[in-house]
Amino acid sequence: MQELLLEVKDLEINFYTYRGVVRALNGVNLRINKGEFFGLVGETGCGKSVTASAILNLVQNPGRIEKGEIIFKGIDILKMSKEEIRKDIRGKEITMIMQYPIAALNPVINNGEQISEALIANIDITKNEAEKRTIELLKEVNIPEPEKIARQYPHQLSGGMAQRVMIAMMLSTKPSLLIADEPTTALDVSIQAQVLNLLKDLVVKYNTTILLITHDLSVVAETCERVGVMYAGDMVEIGELKHIIDNPKHPYTRGLINAIPSEKRTKLQEIKGSVPDLVNPPSGCRFHPRCTFAKSVCKQKKPQMLEVEKNHLVSCYLYDGQK
Repeated sequence: MQELLLEVKDLEINFYTYRGVVRALNGVNLRINKGEFFGLVGETGCGKSVTASAILNLVQNPGRIEKGEIIFKGIDILKMSKEEIRKDIRGKEITMIMQYPIAALNPVINNGEQISEALIANIDITKNEAEKRTIELLKEVNIPEPEKIARQYPHQLSGGMAQRVMIAMMLSTKPSLLIADEPTTALDVSIQAQVLNLLKDLVVKYNTTILLITHDLSVVAETCERVGVMYAGDMVEIGELKHIIDNPKHPYTRGLINAIPSEKRTKLQEIKGSVPDLVNPPSGCRFHPRCTFAKSVCKQKKPQMLEVEKNHLVSCYLYDGQK
């Protein structure tokens, strides 16, 4: 039986802006098991990165966590003090690869010093030991001439090389959970494949768990074991990769899959309409204005998440038990 590592329960997050209250997360539920490669998919603005920030309790003003629990190894992170999270969780037990590694790295500190600094801050290690370990880490992420790269600065690296440096830094403390937020953004296809293969290899080597955030279903199909699909702040479907790809249940998931180029389709199928403005989100199921199967109840009440097949959950009134 798989061991539960992270559970997000009924998470609601609002952002208080000059335009009004942005209802970014609308009661999100999520479970990730130890050693799992879990994918979180959805269009831009659906709440994927906000969910990741909340797991590290890094939701910034004007954002506010209104409700929910984030249980990591049996402890609610949201009830921990800032000092406890900084000392015991963030950067040690849970680390995060940002979307744009060159922007995330410090431009005035060389690459090696940044990795060494992360080691010294989180592990009982001397400066000399940290420097040696830094070179080892750069070798493990397949960086050629690691000593040279360690002396260079982030602006001297390509996007793919900077991403490898970021991965080395985030894995330096051997975290239990690594959050990879769009790790292949702005990389060409061949470099994307190298980065994804590297992450898969490191999951096994470090016995870590990865939460991969992406809008690209093809990236998920190459890497993940289970997938969660988000739409406009709601989790609409969760299941094993094979179930999601071969037998999608939610109309939104079907739309995403049908929009992927394929030899079987001569014409791409778009999802009509656009993502709603979350200052004034639709009532009930937030997807109903774009859904060809929408019924009157869809406009009135948010559907519950139901298990329609073994380990396959969906939030939709198309399935039995929804009233």
